[in-house]
Amino acid sequence: MMNFSTEDIKTMIGQMIMVGLRGTSTEDAKSFFDSMTGFAIGGVILYDENVTTSPSSPHNIRSPEQVKSFNASLQSFSPTPLLIGVDQEGGQVNRLKGEYGFPHSKSWAEIGQLNDVTETQSHSKYMAATLSDHGFNLNFAPVLDLSINPKSFIAKKDRCFSSDPKNVSVHSEIFMKAHLNENVVPVCKHFPGQGSAGGDTHEGIVDVTKTWSETELIPYQTLINHDCIPAIMTSHLFHKQMDSKLPATLSSKVLNGLLRDKMGFNGAIISDDPQMGAIANHYDLKTIVRLMIHAGVDIFCFGNNLVYDPDIVQKVHTNILNLLNEGAIGVQQIEQSYNRIMQLKKSIGLL
Repeated sequence: MMNFSTEDIKTMIGQMIMVGLRGTSTEDAKSFFDSMTGFAIGGVILYDENVTTSPSSPHNIRSPEQVKSFNASLQSFSPTPLLIGVDQEGGQVNRLKGEYGFPHSKSWAEIGQLNDVTETQSHSKYMAATLSDHGFNLNFAPVLDLSINPKSFIAKKDRCFSSDPKNVSVHSEIFMKAHLNENVVPVCKHFPGQGSAGGDTHEGIVDVTKTWSETELIPYQTLINHDCIPAIMTSHLFHKQMDSKLPATLSSKVLNGLLRDKMGFNGAIISDDPQMGAIANHYDLKTIVRLMIHAGVDIFCFGNNLVYDPDIVQKVHTNILNLLNEGAIGVQQIEQSYNRIMQLKKSIGLL
């Protein structure tokens, strides 16, 4: 496999894995890394609620002091600095809640109703500073989905800024710059646009063939042209005109063909959670990983909070190594993603 040792390859594979974990303390962080001896990771994602239990139970984020200490511990046990991500859109998708002692944050829809650049600037700056102060360096926001279908899973939770792609673009750029000023990576989502979707990809396949329109690409194209998007998260949507067989996260036509080649995006592509029903109910892990690599996904974000698999990191490593040995993927694909991820980490001063 070219000029790389097995250890080099395992290091590169590790950077492609972002994973959810259980725990809240330094001891939990240590036992998490101890459980993965010999297997690297590039990032973690934290949640405030564990939804694998019924009812949901407290998870990684309990208070400002606790999570700051937990994030510092996670960094201290990782040989390569971690991307520590969180879904902090504001409103209902808000992991740093007021009830835990964090400042209140408005929803993206509330900010959109105000449609005031000064308000967006101060809101974004405050949010980014809060994240940075508590050890987070990646935020799965802003949402670029347009508010097209009021019954969509996204719109119903006040996650869409506006139906106007120009407004979404202007305010998302302000949001992203505020984050990057605090060395927090903003991740635009959910490509190629989930605003018209009726269903929820957490549950199963959502077909937008009849509802999606090219307007939904405008915020992405505008911001790519402005060279201000460091990372984009994929959607698990299915659109048969884009790809007659595969949902966007697994589709080379959507990610390599449309996003990279046609739209000119050269930043990091991060998958939405492959443990969601739209993917996990239809493909085994080896197939998911193979298709994501061929599609051009750089970081696989296994939230481990829809189902919990304590061995997911080892399983992903093993599957990728097997795919390399079988010739089903090429080491240059791994190297390319590794280089993008290292560049992303350098851009926020992690390396």
